[in-house]
Amino acid sequence: MKKLKIAVCDFANEFEEIDNKSIPIGVGYVATYTKQKFGDQVDVQVFRTFKPFWASVLESPPDVAGFGSYDWNHNLTLRAIDKLKVLNPNCVTVFGGANAEIQPDKNLIMLKKHPNVDFIVYGDGEKPFANIVERFILAQKAGNSPESIKKEPLNGARTLVNNELVTGESIDPVMAEEIDNVPSPYLTGLFDSLLENPSLMPILQNMRGCPYSCRYCVSGTQYGKIRHFSFERVTAEIEYLRLKAKNRFIRFSDDNFGIIDHDLQVAQYVRESFDRTQYPAGLKAYSAKRQNDRTREVAKTLKPLMTYCISLQTTTPKVLKETKRVSATHAEAVECLAYARQHSLATATELIFGLPGETLQSWKEVIDTTMTYSFDSVSMNPLWLLKGSELNRSEVREENQYKGKFMLAENAITIDGDFFSIERDEIAISSKYYSYEDWKMFLRYQILLLMLNFYGYGRELIYYARSLGVTLTMLFDHLLASPEKYQTVQQLTTEYVKNYTSHMFDSEEVLQDFVKKFIEEHPGDREAIVSLGKARGFFGYVVKYMFDDPEYKFLHEIRNAVLSAYQGNHVAEREEEADSILDLALHAIINPRRPFVPDIRYKSHYDLLGWVKEGYSKPLSEYRLEKPGDFLLLCRNKVTVGATIQKDREQGRKDCFYFFRYMNSGLMRRYVAEPIETVGDQPIPHEPFLREHRTTGPAPA
Repeated sequence: MKKLKIAVCDFANEFEEIDNKSIPIGVGYVATYTKQKFGDQVDVQVFRTFKPFWASVLESPPDVAGFGSYDWNHNLTLRAIDKLKVLNPNCVTVFGGANAEIQPDKNLIMLKKHPNVDFIVYGDGEKPFANIVERFILAQKAGNSPESIKKEPLNGARTLVNNELVTGESIDPVMAEEIDNVPSPYLTGLFDSLLENPSLMPILQNMRGCPYSCRYCVSGTQYGKIRHFSFERVTAEIEYLRLKAKNRFIRFSDDNFGIIDHDLQVAQYVRESFDRTQYPAGLKAYSAKRQNDRTREVAKTLKPLMTYCISLQTTTPKVLKETKRVSATHAEAVECLAYARQHSLATATELIFGLPGETLQSWKEVIDTTMTYSFDSVSMNPLWLLKGSELNRSEVREENQYKGKFMLAENAITIDGDFFSIERDEIAISSKYYSYEDWKMFLRYQILLLMLNFYGYGRELIYYARSLGVTLTMLFDHLLASPEKYQTVQQLTTEYVKNYTSHMFDSEEVLQDFVKKFIEEHPGDREAIVSLGKARGFFGYVVKYMFDDPEYKFLHEIRNAVLSAYQGNHVAEREEEADSILDLALHAIINPRRPFVPDIRYKSHYDLLGWVKEGYSKPLSEYRLEKPGDFLLLCRNKVTVGATIQKDREQGRKDCFYFFRYMNSGLMRRYVAEPIETVGDQPIPHEPFLREHRTTGPAPA
């Protein structure tokens, strides 16, 4: 009997370049588990993009094909399945991944809508996929057709027979005591060819499972307790990647890194590896939602590699309850931030506008409340209605009166001959709690907050404003109410909202028709086509209004607005303070378009370090020094920052893509530290290296 040919796919779009620049760890586990169980009976191949998959299909079609489906490749996956079935109707197709919902009624709808999908598997895919392969092998030996394997229920899988859902018993996920029995796609060499691609970031799965059930997310919809791979297994993979991977960054796929003691062990190993070998050059991971001594120790251990994220999403109590969100409590956040300042850790949080119960007015309160914590980095995004999330269910959408509009996702196009596919994101642009006009006002707040405090470029200015009694939303409203006075701010916010809203469509079908027509009208103009998926990206605005503006007009307008909104006395003193804070902000910026100087000396008339360590909570006047003090402005990780800047220069990228994509927000600028003679073995240049940022006076020769 010939070997069973199996294709396992987690497609990324690749019109301009691979959009999801990572190794497909999920389907890798399915592939290695299948190879281990069936040995020489099977020939398993893994595919990251459509074109090599289709070339292989034309040469020799697979007998079984498994597909991992996520929001970034949902349409591409289904179109590939349809095309495969035309060429080989007998191929058994299996649909899994985060978009494979656990509810049987949703599976029935999906299978009826997409008849070329033979099976849906949900949760951990290794065992259900192996059951399908085993049934196929038995049918093949008995001389039965591939279609015959649907007749009897298969545990862990669901299929459609005579328009009825056939479902087997649920399979317990791969548990802790057996998880190491799933072979590593790295250590077995399965991913060796993908590791040669410097664009693909290796993903490591340290543990599986999420104990939370946030209604806007899909992670908690998959069942299974938290279970982790052994320390020996994870560290062996890290060492293997250090020796093999062309991409020198790592992402952990964990939803709550730091939630168990094992994570601290892994963090300590990663830090030791970085200190000893400078690998990994950078690390991406989602921090645990609830905070304790262990999560703080993990953050401290990974100080040069990670930003300590204390997620909030919202601070409105009824919204937190409605969305089943488990966030850090007020006491936890205060304790963690005090710890972070004590140890000079970069901190961050995330906010989502549009959750059930949230109004524009309550959102302004969320912004101002969040600012009282003095995070180093705050991101703020609109609600996306994700496939598979509870908020996207029809009854929930109807209850909350959600209206969505569709946008082309970033670099989400695949074209191969007559094969065409795009991916979309659905954004909740109104609900019974907020109008479309409210949502557009949110966009103006969003771009201002991202410019000022996501990467921290105007952080000290907005916290200085707060010390004067000017809240962030007061400052934003003041800026937006005077477009003639703050022309750069007006230009930025208007451009952002117009660009964002003009690329939204009422239905997925209208969006697809638009993209098709645009491509027909712009044959060969790849840059114009790619730009369609960048409408909501704000990297370009940072480059335009920050990095490429030698005068930094945006930050100067923020400084002026702070003083204009201030209603107190001693205006001359406040002007001197505001100039000093602006000067600090400009010196702290790491501009990837200029020569990279990691660390610089800096002088100030204020005890900046004391002000920062006390959370910007007191008036700056209380930190006035009798004579200028010496400070350092330090880069948190010059290995990572230098590597991304160099990568952008090597590829001639003007959008600073690698600088933004591969770094955590805490690495984008320098931080204030105590003065010392050297950092490591390198002397620190004095601040005149950046004197061109000064608000007054000529630049040095």
